[in-house]
Amino acid sequence: MNNPRKRRHLKKVDDHENSDRWMITYSDLITLLLVFFIVMFSMSSIQNQRFNALVSSLRSSFQGNSILQDMGYPATDKGQTAPTVPVQQKPNALSDKQQKNDTKQLDALYVKLSQYIKDNHLSPDVSLTDTPRGVQLTFRETIFFDLGKADLKSNAQPVLQKIGGILGEVPNDVAVEGYTDDTPFRSNQSAIHSNWELSGARAQTVMNYLIQEDKLPPNRFHFVGYGEYKPVVKNDTPEHKAMNRRVNIVVIREQNTNTAE
Repeated sequence: MNNPRKRRHLKKVDDHENSDRWMITYSDLITLLLVFFIVMFSMSSIQNQRFNALVSSLRSSFQGNSILQDMGYPATDKGQTAPTVPVQQKPNALSDKQQKNDTKQLDALYVKLSQYIKDNHLSPDVSLTDTPRGVQLTFRETIFFDLGKADLKSNAQPVLQKIGGILGEVPNDVAVEGYTDDTPFRSNQSAIHSNWELSGARAQTVMNYLIQEDKLPPNRFHFVGYGEYKPVVKNDTPEHKAMNRRVNIVVIREQNTNTAE
């Protein structure tokens, strides 16, 4: 005969065992994850061993570490080599003393250029500005060139001779930049066929004169033509168009040598 009390006790035990079954599944899952990570780690270790074996074989073939070291793999204490990330060299920055000296030189240059413009009554055809990029001289078209031409006027040569003499007192790089208005270029007898070409030809003419006649080092210079694409004012009146036809000579600050306009 079955004992009711005993049946109730067995039922409680069974209920307790069923409630703990999820722990078995959970532990199996944790175990599988642990095995997975162990396998992944072992695979990565194998790859590393293969790499070291390859490098060691190359080193033996070349009979030394010198070639591998040149490739960025310095020799280790164990005779093997380990990869290293090449260190990128940063551009040499100017010291505070060099920057102060450069600023002092350009300040003195600005004073001399300003005095020359004033003494020779060149305003407003020539303007001078001190910008973060450098000391900038801006020449209106009329002082250097005839309309639509890139040949230097004869009366512009004394101006460039004096400017070149002052520029020779500093070692800084010089950018010569040409600009035009947006009037379509027309000329049947010229090798120049666009405002872009005209602006570049004018900048090159000024640069060549400074190099050839004033004996300034060519490696200090570069020229560029912007055509009609960088106006200082809108091309809506003849006066504004005349302002946009210009040539800039920019003495570049040393710390901004690689800075584009």
